[in-house]
Amino acid sequence: MGPLYRYVPVWRRESKAVALYRCFEVVGVGFCVQSKDYFSPGSHEDQCAQLERQFVELLFEQAPEERSGVHASLEAAIQAFEDDFD
Repeated sequence: MGPLYRYVPVWRRESKAVALYRCFEVVGVGFCVQSKDYFSPGSHEDQCAQLERQFVELLFEQAPEERSGVHASLEAAIQAFEDDFD
């Protein structure tokens, strides 16, 4: 039986948009970030639906902890994700 994941959405306000970090707690292990999405004031429902589909597809394709590693806190996981992908 594989690991259990708890989805933890974390939002950050930025200058012209809001960012959604799609984080997971690998239950009993730690935290990781699967992806980061941006939403602007003009975001539409179809864009939101597409991002949700991509979120689930990525989860099927790759374990979140393989993508960005596991960290002791959400803050550490987000910082590591930013360092690796930004």
